[in-house]
Amino acid sequence: MGPPRFDLIDQPWILVQRHDGTTAEVSLLELFTDAGDIARLTGDVATQEFAVLRLLLAVLHCSIDGPEDDRQWRALWRSERLPVDDIAAYLADWRDRFDLLHPETPFYQVGGLEPAGKGKTSLTGFLADMPVGNPYFRMREPESTDRIGFAEAARWLVHCQAFDSSGIKPGARGDDRVKGGKGYPIGPGSCGRYGGVYALGDDLRETLLLNLIAQDSVYVRFDDDDRPVWERSPQTASIEERPGKDDNWPSGRPLGPLDLYTWQSRRIRFHFDDEGVTGALVCQGDKMPAVNVHAVEPFSVWRRSRAQEKKLKEPLVYLPKAHDPRRNVWRGLASLLPGTAGGGEADFHAPGVMQWVGHLSQTGLIAEDRTVRARAIGAHYGVQESVIEDLVDDALAMAAAVFDRDRTDLAAAVSDAVVHAEEAVRALMALAADLVRAAGGRDGVDSARSKAADAAYSELDGRFRIWLSLIKPDTDIATARTAWQQDVHRRVTRMGRDLAEQAGPTAWIGRETGGYFTASPLAERRFRSRLRTGLPLAQPPNDSPAQEDPHE
Repeated sequence: MGPPRFDLIDQPWILVQRHDGTTAEVSLLELFTDAGDIARLTGDVATQEFAVLRLLLAVLHCSIDGPEDDRQWRALWRSERLPVDDIAAYLADWRDRFDLLHPETPFYQVGGLEPAGKGKTSLTGFLADMPVGNPYFRMREPESTDRIGFAEAARWLVHCQAFDSSGIKPGARGDDRVKGGKGYPIGPGSCGRYGGVYALGDDLRETLLLNLIAQDSVYVRFDDDDRPVWERSPQTASIEERPGKDDNWPSGRPLGPLDLYTWQSRRIRFHFDDEGVTGALVCQGDKMPAVNVHAVEPFSVWRRSRAQEKKLKEPLVYLPKAHDPRRNVWRGLASLLPGTAGGGEADFHAPGVMQWVGHLSQTGLIAEDRTVRARAIGAHYGVQESVIEDLVDDALAMAAAVFDRDRTDLAAAVSDAVVHAEEAVRALMALAADLVRAAGGRDGVDSARSKAADAAYSELDGRFRIWLSLIKPDTDIATARTAWQQDVHRRVTRMGRDLAEQAGPTAWIGRETGGYFTASPLAERRFRSRLRTGLPLAQPPNDSPAQEDPHE
């Protein structure tokens, strides 16, 4: 009887949801074979789905050596099934590299990896739902981390390379960076700082293809030497980059999206028995470059950093823009749209995959009125990025034409709708602050503002999503703009009226603070004036001019 094996090609390990709502574990080959019958990926946490999707895209790109151009992509889209024969042949060629327990080349690990000192091999910390310290949420009891099954271990392994928290790790023997037996922080996993975004189709086959960008496109740069990790020589503890483009680790990395999709942020080695994985040695791996990677990384929003331009003495520097878990994702929608995020020296670069979706719509490869869901996924870290504090998982449904760079009318209408909603919320926040002052409060102003904003964005969240989903290529934009502003005005006006009523008689009488008199009636008048300015198409009642507020 030989050493244990767990072949990811044939053994079930990826979590999926079928169209009837049931979940299942499937192997790599089964997933590609049945992709049309699978609704979507799922996972132990949302970020796991994003990490696995990137792995699947790397396999699919390599299996077909493409798609080279629009013509080849169209053929894939029109086919009822993915090219399973090509995928199976490709995976068979690299079967040893997809064995989770291989003695020399274990999948996403380093065979023979040893700690430089007394390295720990506990599963706590490796599992993102049971991190070291205070877990941000608890999905398992501590005693359940003594051993996990091989399938679950494989999923967390992929997740660890993409979203592992930063911090000191056990040093790996052979890693020149190790000091005193410790590997000092190099940042979170490869996707940890991303505001991850990808396109969701009606089934997993469509999702894979919508995110499968053609090699001749301008939205992501492919390189002849760009390869996933399993096509390279087996890794060692060392991260030294050898000069030249040889069979090892070429200089100038990342070479392209395949390199990034399978980036090895950590050097890992499992400890296991016949029943499952009992521990994981997790050491520092390849430090993830952050500056100006937007040309080869299509699944993040990118923001221009003038501070880094000055520091690095570079004319243009773009950094990944992480999602803010405190903000509704739609409030940052403009940065996802090619028609508003811009290019060249713009403050933002839209994700390459969203630009690709716009291209598909523009060229008729998909219907321009087809609904595409842009899914946003990301991790939020705390305390020097050493622990995951929160996850972002949201999706916005809209017509594919909204991503078309030439349909600036649609992109501008959507972007402006967000701006007008925020103007209305700011008006409500100012009213809440005025009412606190009118009632004689001092310390409660900031709290009142925050509560008003939270309530308003919660009220508008569902309304915006519905309005956005109704924007189509043939929509009368002027009518849609007016309808949105009227809806926002109606709802925020009602919220303002409720705040004024709740403020009570003391606020109605009012008082002078710092040489400035305010009372509920005056505060409401200023509120209505601000709404008229922020929502010019809503046509609110014509009140008399508002008194200026020196507190604003």
